[in-house]
Amino acid sequence: MRKLFVAISAVAGIFFIQTTSADEIRVKTARGIILEAVVDFPDGKGPFPTLVLAPGQAYHLGLPVIAQTAHKLVEQGFAVYRFNWAYYTRDQRAGQPSDDLAAELQDLLAVVDFARADSRVDRSRLAVGGKSLGSVVAWQALAKDKAIRAGLFLTPVCSQGVLKDVSAEIAAAQNYPGISIEKRPIALVSGDQDPLCSAALLYRFASSAAGLARVAVVGGDHGFGNRSLNGPSADAARDRNVSAVAQLSANFLKDTLSP
Repeated sequence: MRKLFVAISAVAGIFFIQTTSADEIRVKTARGIILEAVVDFPDGKGPFPTLVLAPGQAYHLGLPVIAQTAHKLVEQGFAVYRFNWAYYTRDQRAGQPSDDLAAELQDLLAVVDFARADSRVDRSRLAVGGKSLGSVVAWQALAKDKAIRAGLFLTPVCSQGVLKDVSAEIAAAQNYPGISIEKRPIALVSGDQDPLCSAALLYRFASSAAGLARVAVVGGDHGFGNRSLNGPSADAARDRNVSAVAQLSANFLKDTLSP
């Protein structure tokens, strides 16, 4: 069903409305849970290179980083699947991920399988990505499914443990294990004011990758906003940062998913 998706949220106390046009779909997981998801395809029959993009812990599929990245990729000829975690759909205010993220990995892999079943998707050019918590789960999916071509990790959590309370020194290795043997292309994009991933640590961690690891640091915090600004200035700064993230993501996937 083609529908207008409307997201209302607040960043740094500033409310904004974003509208998107997307195909609403339902994806069933192995445990029988139905996921809310949307997919956008470029014009044409395909098959298209495709990204499956996971949200943050409480950052749903219609919010700027996810939605604008999807839109930029569609403009560049990619199909994009994005979805909400089952726990978020069940309880948007109090829902929490599973302790070991096994349920969330199942959610993401269900969407990957759904995408592969569409004849418009080029199965040989499929990538996974995620924001924050979604980046941790996307890393697990990349490790589990060797047919996935590349990984895109937005606001990675490299200075604080997601799976349990750990120090910054080991958080990145815990959240994204096996980087020293991962040879597929990866991109990590963070904000220079992000408390969950210091730029210095991100660069050090990425330098241990066995394959191509592209790192980009743009302005902003964990949502690419600037909390020192207010009103229109804050809106404009966030929009610039998110636009940069979307373009960087498109550039990476164009370079790595080329035929």
